[in-house]
Amino acid sequence: MIPCTCLYRSDRRARISGGLLSEKRQKHLNFGEGILIFCMGIGFSQFANILVGLFQNLLHYQQYQETMDQITLGKSLLTLIFWMGIIAPLAEEIVFRWLIYLRLRDYMKMGAAIVISAAFFGIYHMNLVQAVYAGILGAVFAYFLELTGSIWASVLLHMGSNIWSLVFTEAAPWLLEKYPAWILVIYAVLLCTVIAGTAYFQRKQEHS
Repeated sequence: MIPCTCLYRSDRRARISGGLLSEKRQKHLNFGEGILIFCMGIGFSQFANILVGLFQNLLHYQQYQETMDQITLGKSLLTLIFWMGIIAPLAEEIVFRWLIYLRLRDYMKMGAAIVISAAFFGIYHMNLVQAVYAGILGAVFAYFLELTGSIWASVLLHMGSNIWSLVFTEAAPWLLEKYPAWILVIYAVLLCTVIAGTAYFQRKQEHS
């Protein structure tokens, strides 16, 4: 992460000196916006999982699940959250959004840069299920980096996504057994969060 962060800063200086960036000050999210972005990451993760689940037979979902069970076997939830929910998202965002996406953005329009960087992100995961899942989320992460103007937006989205996947995987069987109706309530809340959050950041960009 350290050398890649240095490369990002070098890229940023070059963009400023080359006129691609008109101001030196990096945009920041306030605390409330950071929480909102994190929760939106939860929502995007859940709905991407549902979408992938609809095509589980085509994507060999069972084989993927067996691989994940082997990876997580014997590890505590807190350990998984630290490595897969915090460290991995930060490292991957530095590489795939701060470097690859923004470098592509220097030479092409936003849509093309999003699609190509998302494809790289999907292929990087090296299995069909995660390639589709990560490709979808990679496009979302790049879009919100662009929309908010903050490099930390994609990091918080990614952390929310990964942490939720870990926690919900543990909690879902218990919820389905004890309180099945709450699953629908959770989905409804997440859908409202994603819609309201997207609308908020789009309005903020229009008025900035």
